[in-house]
Amino acid sequence: MTEKSAITAEQVAETTVSDLLAQWPETAVLFKKHNMACVGCVVAPFYSVSDAIAIYGLAREEFLNGLLELITRDVD
Repeated sequence: MTEKSAITAEQVAETTVSDLLAQWPETAVLFKKHNMACVGCVVAPFYSVSDAIAIYGLAREEFLNGLLELITRDVD
């Protein structure tokens, strides 16, 4: 995965849910906020963030921007 400051929304979208949560556990709050069962789900290693967005019928750009905000929050 890329450094925090260099990651793009498209890279986040292509990342598996389990990889995203492993690298940036702070993103779990956004999944929980949207009542998504992704945290701890047995299929999380097989679904991309983009897949999860589609499955839950979320606004793609809004959700990805929320993840990016959490990922880059502590970057100077």
